[in-house]
Amino acid sequence: MTSSIFKSRQVTFLIGPNRVEFNVHQYAFTRLSAPLRAMLAEDAKESVEVGVIWDDVEPSTFTSLLEYAYTDNYSVPRLPRKKSVATAAVVLPNQADQGDAIDEEDWWSVSSIMTWMMDNDDRFGDCTRFGKWCYGRKYFDTDFPGPQPYWHDELQRSDCTGLATIFMLHVKLYALADRYRFMSLRALCLQRLRESLVNVVLRTEFCETLVEMLAFAYANTPPGDDLRMMLLRYCIFQMNHLKRHGYLYQLVLEMPPQFAAELLLEVPQGLWESAL
Repeated sequence: MTSSIFKSRQVTFLIGPNRVEFNVHQYAFTRLSAPLRAMLAEDAKESVEVGVIWDDVEPSTFTSLLEYAYTDNYSVPRLPRKKSVATAAVVLPNQADQGDAIDEEDWWSVSSIMTWMMDNDDRFGDCTRFGKWCYGRKYFDTDFPGPQPYWHDELQRSDCTGLATIFMLHVKLYALADRYRFMSLRALCLQRLRESLVNVVLRTEFCETLVEMLAFAYANTPPGDDLRMMLLRYCIFQMNHLKRHGYLYQLVLEMPPQFAAELLLEVPQGLWESAL
């Protein structure tokens, strides 16, 4: 496979609004993407010099696509450590006018999906939220075979920051892979996003990242899309904490109207029955 890639001709891609130039061996893309295979084959009939302009794609996202095209993998950046600063009070999004501030650690007794599922495993007979446990088991399976990657641990650490860098990498790369039908990359992005959602702790920084991911998903995916549904289901699993601390209120106000409708309709009957 490697020799076939490097023997193929090079194609120039101009990426982003500044038209950053990348030279790509054609087979690196065409072996993975049927739309690009057809497009580049058609272009080749017209000109020896093939150029493709993707001005709505960020160079960093394209770089990750390139990495996958050549290696069948893409790198997940390490999270930097927070600088040592005194903990500041946090003003909740829907309570700013009330001056209702809480300490950073107050509502962060909330855990990751991974921790909650382990603490409430029904095999021990003490699960008081069985409907929620079943929902998590269905959509956020916590059984990961083999050694766990470094970013599982970093997402659970309270001294790490830069969460948006990791999550938006998966989300934007997924959207690009979906557009040009890089199906294996699309599946890998979804897998890594799911693992990240399972491991991340719902602190303030991640709530802000969740808002950013949902805004991107609703601007770039259709109803029922796998990415959109995964984020909706995360909101359902963590709805208690998102509502308690104002972020559900923020999402309903800031997202397109279909967000609230899709969120409401996606809540399974069993959860409604156990809650109401």
